[in-house]
Amino acid sequence: MKKLAFIVLLSSFSSLYTVPVQALKSPSNSQYDHRIRYITYNEADVVQIETVLGVATHIILEKGEQYITHAFGDSEAYAFAHKGRHIFIKPKAELANTNLIIVTDKRSYKFRLQFRNDRAGSTYELAFHYPDLNNDKSEANEQRLAIERGFHQSVKGYNLSYTMSGNQDIAPINVWDNGRITYFKFSANTDMPSIYVVDAEGNESLIPRTVIGSSNDIIAVHKVNPKWLIRLGQRALAVFNEAYDPNGIPNTTGTVSSVVYRINKGEK
Repeated sequence: MKKLAFIVLLSSFSSLYTVPVQALKSPSNSQYDHRIRYITYNEADVVQIETVLGVATHIILEKGEQYITHAFGDSEAYAFAHKGRHIFIKPKAELANTNLIIVTDKRSYKFRLQFRNDRAGSTYELAFHYPDLNNDKSEANEQRLAIERGFHQSVKGYNLSYTMSGNQDIAPINVWDNGRITYFKFSANTDMPSIYVVDAEGNESLIPRTVIGSSNDIIAVHKVNPKWLIRLGQRALAVFNEAYDPNGIPNTTGTVSSVVYRINKGEK
């Protein structure tokens, strides 16, 4: 009975004790050559590199990353060189098992250098991937898309009340405005005409424009006006805004969007 109680107690004690798991990572092989390897950077991991006498290993860090310093457990066992983000190591003796720490302007790297006699298992090149960079790019892309969506949101409902008079050969497929920007959409693969704003006295002025659209077939001008004139060579077409608002729309954001605000740095 005492023996059984001792076994149960020992089992309970063992269940409370956990052995720390070593964060040693082995890189994955390239599908084209097993001596070329890749690994995702983790500051808490130690990366194992297999080395062979007479074979150099090339370690590639992030683009723009700069070496600061390094330290070997056994500095006599390895040759070391660096250039920018490129690190080169090579064993100088057999059984050169040691560790290597590299410090850059962005990160610190920990390596376990494992000597091998078989060249087939050696590492010729090791390249790091950085998940934080992918996250930063995704966030930046989301911000860019949000701004683009904001700029395409109209200040009010789109005004489609436009009529045309003149040479229909150069007529746009459609004309509309959002209260601040007037858009002229043309057929794809056609010559883009010049667009003039016409004032109350009939004077024409060429106005700056931006070509947009997936097929570069939309001309956007940052203005609304009661009358426009489209010209291409000797051909001309008048475009009339039948729902023109002479009072316009106040710009409270500093941009052409009602949801995207311009902020001048330094202002409080």
